[in-house]
Amino acid sequence: MDHWRVPYLGLRQIPSDLTAFELDIFFTFSPKEIELIDSRRSDLYRLALALHIGFVRMAGRTLDAYKQIPKVLWKHLAERLNVPSLDIGTLRSLYETRPRTLVDHQQSAYQCLGFGVMTEHQRRYLIRWLKETLNGRPNPSMLLSQIKTWLYEHRILIAGDRLLRTLIAEAVRAHEDGLEQVLLDTVGPVLSDYWNERLVARTQDRVSLQEWLWSVPVRNSTVQMNELFGKVQFLRLLHVDAQWPEAINESLIRHYARRCASRTPSANKRLAPQTRRIEAACFMRYSLCAATDHLLQMLRRWLADVTNDAGKQIDNGRQDDAKTLAELVQAIKELAASPELAADELRASLQELADKALPRRASSRRKLVRLQLMTKSTQARKVLRKLVALPFASETPHRLLDALAVLRELYGKDDVSNGLPHEVQIDLGRPWHDLIHGQDRVNALRAFEWATLFGLRVALRNGSVYINHSFSFRSRTTLLIPSTEWQSKRNHFYGHLALPQDPQVYLDQIVKQLNQGMKRLDAASRAGEVAIDNDGVHLARLAPDTEDAHVATLRRAIFEGRPTAQLPRLLLDIDSHVRFSWILLGREPQSRSELLLTYAAILAHGTSLSAADVSRMIPELSSQAIRQMMDKIADERLLRDASDAVLAYMHRHPVAAHWGRGDLASADMMSLETSRSVWQARADPRRRTPSIGVYTHVRDRWGVFYDQPILLKERQAGAALEGVVRQGSTSDVAQLAVDTHGYTDFAMAMAKALQFDLCPRLAHVRERRLCVPKGLAVPSSIVPVATSSIDLDVIRDNYDEFVRVAASIQNGRCTAVQALQRFGSEARSEPVYAAGVALGRLLRTIFLIDYHTNASFRRELQHALNRGEAVHVVQRAIHIGKIPTDLAKRPEALNAVSSSLSLLTNAVMAWNTRHMQQAVDQIEARTGEALVPDDLRRIAPTALEGINLRGTFDFPLAEYEHRILPTSSAVPATGT
Repeated sequence: MDHWRVPYLGLRQIPSDLTAFELDIFFTFSPKEIELIDSRRSDLYRLALALHIGFVRMAGRTLDAYKQIPKVLWKHLAERLNVPSLDIGTLRSLYETRPRTLVDHQQSAYQCLGFGVMTEHQRRYLIRWLKETLNGRPNPSMLLSQIKTWLYEHRILIAGDRLLRTLIAEAVRAHEDGLEQVLLDTVGPVLSDYWNERLVARTQDRVSLQEWLWSVPVRNSTVQMNELFGKVQFLRLLHVDAQWPEAINESLIRHYARRCASRTPSANKRLAPQTRRIEAACFMRYSLCAATDHLLQMLRRWLADVTNDAGKQIDNGRQDDAKTLAELVQAIKELAASPELAADELRASLQELADKALPRRASSRRKLVRLQLMTKSTQARKVLRKLVALPFASETPHRLLDALAVLRELYGKDDVSNGLPHEVQIDLGRPWHDLIHGQDRVNALRAFEWATLFGLRVALRNGSVYINHSFSFRSRTTLLIPSTEWQSKRNHFYGHLALPQDPQVYLDQIVKQLNQGMKRLDAASRAGEVAIDNDGVHLARLAPDTEDAHVATLRRAIFEGRPTAQLPRLLLDIDSHVRFSWILLGREPQSRSELLLTYAAILAHGTSLSAADVSRMIPELSSQAIRQMMDKIADERLLRDASDAVLAYMHRHPVAAHWGRGDLASADMMSLETSRSVWQARADPRRRTPSIGVYTHVRDRWGVFYDQPILLKERQAGAALEGVVRQGSTSDVAQLAVDTHGYTDFAMAMAKALQFDLCPRLAHVRERRLCVPKGLAVPSSIVPVATSSIDLDVIRDNYDEFVRVAASIQNGRCTAVQALQRFGSEARSEPVYAAGVALGRLLRTIFLIDYHTNASFRRELQHALNRGEAVHVVQRAIHIGKIPTDLAKRPEALNAVSSSLSLLTNAVMAWNTRHMQQAVDQIEARTGEALVPDDLRRIAPTALEGINLRGTFDFPLAEYEHRILPTSSAVPATGT
């Protein structure tokens, strides 16, 4: 169901201010419905029955005789049915003496639309569906709107909220009964109750254990790593790392842990025993997994920092070649200027200078860095003494586990003065081989320790080594579809991906496209459209887009009549059309205060303002109430649903159809500054400030349709794929434009398997080689830039496993980010990685040929990327400061920041779009001619002039409450 329809479900009365869109959607009738309406004997009954049919279509429930009816609706119905209009406020006078007629009209209306009253069988099926929903999205407070959507889609009349809440309570009770039973079966009642008791205990610092475990690292440092080591060790002593029931998945763990953390330990004591037991267990498990993730992520960062410091020390101590050359030249000049030197003495002196200046065989910089690291063995040993206690594992025998076992034994004896024993013959890589197997066994141990750390870093990244009590560093078995399930359901998974099961069929299609592309490139080369030589493919520079004067005039005419607005009025205006506040709350706001708190929470998340700042700008709200509402709506899925509803509203305007093709999108990252103390912050390469990235997906018809926070200086390819796979606002993204950071060869192949094309704007594109299969005939004009390096047998042999990875991403077993981390550059030795890279290079060659031969395609990709940058300008205008520290520490809060910013950005563009459409309609009505689509394409809804995004916020709710708060508003029905 479309997002914008959800707020109408379950309405008890007709909104007093219906828009033309609502009238056309809900109160326009099919020929079958018109036939049923015309069968009534009087115009009055025809209007009444039409009213009932439209209301059931809108709300999914029946309309009684005492609800008010707007005048505009009577007029619209009369025009549709060609009957005289009515001037009555309700249907009471019509049905007051004819109650059976009311029942007849209600039944006829919902039966005509295929609705029916819920049966006992449907009720049991609904309870089952609710329990399944609670497994994947365990948020009972939001189930009310979901259950209404489910009933509407299954053509079941929506009952009253009291009955629906009873069903939800029954489903939640049954769901938690099952969770408690599986928890007790796996963990046992003794250990479960013990966790519950320990959670309210106090630490040595007089802080509750719950608060200590829930805290996150203050900054990235070895002190914080020691703190995390302490948490992990403490939780393992409580046996939290013991076997965990698979039925309580990561989503459930996070949900119940957050619920437990949102209350004080004393408040948790007052919960029902069943709920307290589940929450305490999930809180302990979450704390262990989160602490492990933080620890291993900080380990990676620490290794990078230590290596960079060693590199700087090496660079500072290395000889300056320019200085050495200058000294040599100066010495030669001094010798030449010495008249007292004889010829033999001069020659001897020159020979001596030459011998000194001749370059000696120096060690490589990498080797010098390794030697420098070995002087810091104390640091490595302190970290490793704690690391070896963690239960690392692998699915196959792994040399790193053997290395950790050796170090565990050495540290256990507490005697490392003798160095590494000679009998240790573990190969930890060629760079460290000579140092580890040298005669100096003390240095060998130091090299062995650093080699283990670097090897562990790579192994954790590619998943060959994992740890069970972790969210991010799990085994590949838990990330991919189990092999038994894959073998039994291969037809199902291949069908969903629309891929042939025979790899040869798939490769034949790609090779055919490649041959056709090479013919086009050969023809373009012969025609002089492109130049090909050993340096690459040379293209004529695209002519800059020049804007005609009449487009600038049209832009001014469209925006000159647009009213000025403050952000509160803009939010109210868009909310009155979309009701995104209903989506966030799962129901209609119950009061003005609750509605304003919802807006305040969005502003506190999506701008650089804290809750205290927002409370000063909205004096009637307290900062504590705003924080509570921030916690309530801090679910990125709810915020994304609200943002998608605003995006759908924006694209409903006809002017949006002129902005782009509709199936093209772009993805790029912008950085938001935060405090230096945030441990996930990285230095922005351009701004040189600690920042966190926000990765947004933007349609070529404008609007953000997916967002996610990411770490700076990480490859963005996984985030690029994730946005297309997980977004729910559009299903027609055929091509995604990204920059070089959002591209890898493996990602390009994975995107194709997931049914869309990754279109990167590559750096140094002229020098990119065209990779073709070995033995494939290549036109002579392309030979200078072609490389026959692709082995199709590698793709054929690992095609099934590659598709398994794609299917695991599609069905949600793992995210695209997790999959591409596992199969990044650290997975070079994996056969499936080699197959994906080979396939990706083939697809990259096809893309490059299109890029070289199709100037329109090249320009379209550039337009899409430019629109993403223009959206970032709007986002920076909304979020002008730093992310508050308390929102930058946790991934859940960062997700809420990112999604709230997208919601505000879409609201600004939707507001511009609505007024642009009004201006376009007025211009076309005045001139009598339709505007040129290409002119409208050049006018973007990103104008910020006249929109005040700061100041003391005043919400003129009285102008909009009849639509946003229809139940509590007192606007008379006959006032429209």
